[in-house]
Amino acid sequence: MVPEAHRQNCRKKGKKEAECHNFVQILAIANASHLLTCGTFAFDPKCGVIAVSSFQQVERIESGRGKCPFEPAQRSAAVMAGGVLYAATVKNYLGTEPIISRAVGRAEDWIRTETLPSWLNAPAFVAAVALRPAEWGDEDGDDEIYFFFTETSRAFDSYEHIKVPRVARVCAGDLGGRKTLRQRWTTFLKADLLCPGPEHGRASSVLQDMAILRPEDGGGTPIFYGIFSSQWEGAAISTVCAFRPQDIRTVLNGPFKELKHDCNRGLPVVDNDVPQPRPGECIANNMKLQQFGSSLSLPDRVLTFIRDHPLMDQPVIPADDHPLLVTTDTAYLRVVAHRVTSLSGKEYDVLYLGTEDGHLHRAVRTGAKLSVLEDLALFPEAQPVENMKLYQSWLLVGSRAEVTQVNTTNCGRLQSCSECILAQDPVCAWSFRLDACVAHAGEHGGLVQDIESADVSSLCPKEPGEQPVVFEVPVATAAHVVLPCSPSSAWASCVWHQPGGVTALTPRRDGLEVVVTPGAMGAYACECQEGGAARVVAAYSLVWGNQRGPPSRVHTVGAGLAGFFLGILAASLTLLLIGRRQQRRRQRELLARDKVGLDLGAPASGTTSYSQDPPSPSPEDERLPLALAKRGSGFGGFPPPFLLDPCPSPAHIRLTGAPLATCDETSI
Repeated sequence: MVPEAHRQNCRKKGKKEAECHNFVQILAIANASHLLTCGTFAFDPKCGVIAVSSFQQVERIESGRGKCPFEPAQRSAAVMAGGVLYAATVKNYLGTEPIISRAVGRAEDWIRTETLPSWLNAPAFVAAVALRPAEWGDEDGDDEIYFFFTETSRAFDSYEHIKVPRVARVCAGDLGGRKTLRQRWTTFLKADLLCPGPEHGRASSVLQDMAILRPEDGGGTPIFYGIFSSQWEGAAISTVCAFRPQDIRTVLNGPFKELKHDCNRGLPVVDNDVPQPRPGECIANNMKLQQFGSSLSLPDRVLTFIRDHPLMDQPVIPADDHPLLVTTDTAYLRVVAHRVTSLSGKEYDVLYLGTEDGHLHRAVRTGAKLSVLEDLALFPEAQPVENMKLYQSWLLVGSRAEVTQVNTTNCGRLQSCSECILAQDPVCAWSFRLDACVAHAGEHGGLVQDIESADVSSLCPKEPGEQPVVFEVPVATAAHVVLPCSPSSAWASCVWHQPGGVTALTPRRDGLEVVVTPGAMGAYACECQEGGAARVVAAYSLVWGNQRGPPSRVHTVGAGLAGFFLGILAASLTLLLIGRRQQRRRQRELLARDKVGLDLGAPASGTTSYSQDPPSPSPEDERLPLALAKRGSGFGGFPPPFLLDPCPSPAHIRLTGAPLATCDETSI
């Protein structure tokens, strides 16, 4: 609980009341008896520990600067390794000093990143993970800490700030340099993450989230599942890519990229220019055999090189060299993953993807493809998914305003044997004994499942043809109507059956779009086929809305005749107006040529000639030649009649006794 004095101080700094609370950013296992927690604490970060036995009060509260962000909206990442906190956040109140640190002991003794744009340039941290040597199959080695983030690239000179997703690595045994890079990482290396998008292989440039999936038995290396999006507004593009730690390590052991010298900027550093021992390596047995027992004994040439070359030349390529999933109509924000064993004993990775509008997509990976099995609306109102956490068989999902939970083994939604098999959900199997789709939990008696091919015809008995309810859709002429069709699984192929007279229809991802015409009236059916079985999943009937049919022919002909006569009338008025204006233009030309006078409301018994030379230009006219041109364009320096101010009465303007027009006429 934040004291009132802290909240008042927060508000005095111009922060909103809703932001002046304690938003927990870190909750990690410190040891067997305590948890470490850090929060924003009204823009004054604090950390403390909680006893697991009581789980009531936070103890040993201390400053959390450099461990936790000041602002709730600032993204950060942290992980515990060997009882030590490794954090990626911002160090100052303004959020302009990003830092990746080993936060142990006094803040001035931390090992941290150098304050250089080439190291970190406006990063948005996403995730952190610690990998032990045993996960690599190494008998000897150092714990490696990986950080995933998006930052602004310095490799492009452009008006727009180009964002790039990256992964950085530091070694847990890094002690910094003795003189150069003192209390700074000597093992900090980073590389681009490549996840191609849908347009000409263009890479998605913003990393939204990263899920770390570890084998449950602790053996083998984990796999990283990342969600990427485009940095350009209006592009609802999301891609999902998988990355292997071995591929990341291979890139970090590859060529460096030159960032300092303009002549070679962006090019790989040649091998002859890389000092030995290789910069950025963890201190392992091979380094110790070269008399380098720690990073404190590394020569300055190695430390200077790693300070100036933290970026690798090659990007990290996703597993299978392509993304698992690409969408152009859904914006994914969060992802979690777990591994599920199917009825046959084969393991499948299941991903839960949270969307920008508050939906949850459940997807299964089969080979090099990720297929969405289910789309679930989480909240009554559309709102972005901000947090997701798997706990046993439940998925906890949080937004800015709500928290909900989802059962990850909900097989009861599949009502028949064909639906259960066609869903190809590794958790679910059809039970002939219970006549229901159930979570198999490793049991095999009386259960059937087919994840790879979904062969319904051989696994399920022939089911009676169940006809769906036909929905009547009232429509109007020329309206655009979308008829939804939702297949039971992502592998189904669907076709539409429609009336023979329909001429304008467009198949869509979510159904069929029809332009209403008299020939489009009638029955529509969406038939989906999968696993050798076909069934109608949606049926509609288009009917006229407030009338029994389309507009009658009599009304149509009457409207056409009315439009024809109105067109003739408008054309006549237009021709009359054009004729009058042409007549006035000819009269003005005669007047300008003969320089005759005007009778402005003179008695009808006679005429008065009036002539005047153009006035001499004023100083203003000399500065503005256009003013003189305008002044000399009228009758003896006066404006032409149709530009005069409105007449107070319908007085005639006469030219040598012949009327030009009345004031009423010139105002048409």
